[in-house]
Amino acid sequence: MQQADRLREVLSNVEEEVNNFAIYEYISNVEMLMVKLYILIAEPYNQKEVILETSIAEFLVLRDLVFCNYFLPHLREELRPFIRKTYKDFYDYIEGIFEMLDSDEVKAYWDYIKNYKIKGSILQ
Repeated sequence: MQQADRLREVLSNVEEEVNNFAIYEYISNVEMLMVKLYILIAEPYNQKEVILETSIAEFLVLRDLVFCNYFLPHLREELRPFIRKTYKDFYDYIEGIFEMLDSDEVKAYWDYIKNYKIKGSILQ
């Protein structure tokens, strides 16, 4: 959750300097993911397992956050061994879901971001 909030903050700072649809779209996806995570944290109803429904775009944001957190050396070193193992399992689970996604849908989403046009001009 903290990493999602930090990502939103960084993107918002970039948004002020660069008028780019991809940044707006990514911020929107981060914010929607954060809302879903807040709900998940606030109301788990003492369940051992919960279902988090996301769009493909929101899932890609979550995957980016998990990937970055897992591979940042200073974060991995700070984690206790049990938490590090749990996070590794979560990373593997996220990657497993990613591999199950239809690659055409993922490609279509990224193509949509890259090729979005406003008034006949491509945003850059």
